[in-house]
Amino acid sequence: MQTLGFIAAILGTCSLIPQDIKILRSHSTSGISLMMYLIIAIDSLLWLSYGIILSLPPLMIQSSITFCCALIVITTKILWK
Repeated sequence: MQTLGFIAAILGTCSLIPQDIKILRSHSTSGISLMMYLIIAIDSLLWLSYGIILSLPPLMIQSSITFCCALIVITTKILWK
């Protein structure tokens, strides 16, 4: 069952990586919703807390990576305005 969790975590997190790469390459965040990524960041921190409380490694790893991906977008959106 943990394998299924890891696969789901990897696939879910990978959905944010292309946007991060595009932003970092183009140095443009136009058309990116800051509010959406703030919500994703808060959501991932809440899931990370839940994963820590229940000792669920797939959830902790996925939430940490998702938070980092969202933080990249948030940071670049604020700095590259």
